[in-house]
Amino acid sequence: MTVDLHCDTISEIYKNKGISLKENDLMIDINKLKKSDVLLQCFAMFTYLKEVDSPYKYVNELIDLYEDEIEKNSSDIAFAKSYSDIQKNKDSNKISAFLTIEEGEAIEGSIENLIHFYNRGVRMITLTWNFENCIGFGNKRIIENGECVGYIPDKENGLKPFGFEVVEKMEELGIIVDVSHLSDAGIYDIIDIAKKPFVASHSNARTICNHPRNLTNDMIKKMANKGCISGLNFYPEFLSKNFSNRERKAYIDDTIDMLKYMVNVGGSEFVALGSDYDGFSDVLEWKDAGGMGRLTDAMEREGFSASLIENITYKNALRIIKEVVK
Repeated sequence: MTVDLHCDTISEIYKNKGISLKENDLMIDINKLKKSDVLLQCFAMFTYLKEVDSPYKYVNELIDLYEDEIEKNSSDIAFAKSYSDIQKNKDSNKISAFLTIEEGEAIEGSIENLIHFYNRGVRMITLTWNFENCIGFGNKRIIENGECVGYIPDKENGLKPFGFEVVEKMEELGIIVDVSHLSDAGIYDIIDIAKKPFVASHSNARTICNHPRNLTNDMIKKMANKGCISGLNFYPEFLSKNFSNRERKAYIDDTIDMLKYMVNVGGSEFVALGSDYDGFSDVLEWKDAGGMGRLTDAMEREGFSASLIENITYKNALRIIKEVVK
């Protein structure tokens, strides 16, 4: 049984008209989720700011598609807006679908828009993506010839004044704060002000894979002390200590090494899963969401206890949902 905190599947279905959540060639479809006994899949409404005129309008269109796909497949999957919904769906032998947003600019500087998305069922928001927005800053992008060729940790620019308001309102409403993609300074702002546990839905350890999208040891320890979690990201560039642009592939051994390290630094209640499925085109040794059994088998072979495997695969994520979501 697994909980996955992050995927970009709905955005891919939106871009590739005519494909279905039931069965497709993406990393996630319902058949693959059933094969891996997925309890809860978080579906991110991802927005690339440079390609849309109104993030608010675009995300609402994505949610329309999300709702339509869930309803068309209601015999297998159902909406979940709370911990109790997840339990009810489980009792009905249905996968739970959790609605999230990746790119806080979707609210376009308006608390009323934030409330609107809560009312539509959004229960987690990734505050920034790779660009500055109304909430705060991501880590600095290195641009050469119009292309992003890397990132530099931004230790100075964190949340904007409006961003502090947003976090306070999210906690009041019961929306999980997600710091993946947020600048280093922004993550420390959240650590300082958060009254409830928050998540890095799809972030790994920077010591193992030296990428600014990953968390430093200090961040991991401070987040763990506040009861937070981080979802293991399968994107090879954030996962592999030997990442090469020539071989963009993630191996099971990469995930085991990263899991061991993050558990060692953050403890058994810190690590969850945040696949980032359909957010990248790189190759995975286990191929897609249907191959999760190979990862859990590898954990067992490596001596992970049954309780630790349960924590990583679903219990840590469910704890945050139970504590934060209203």
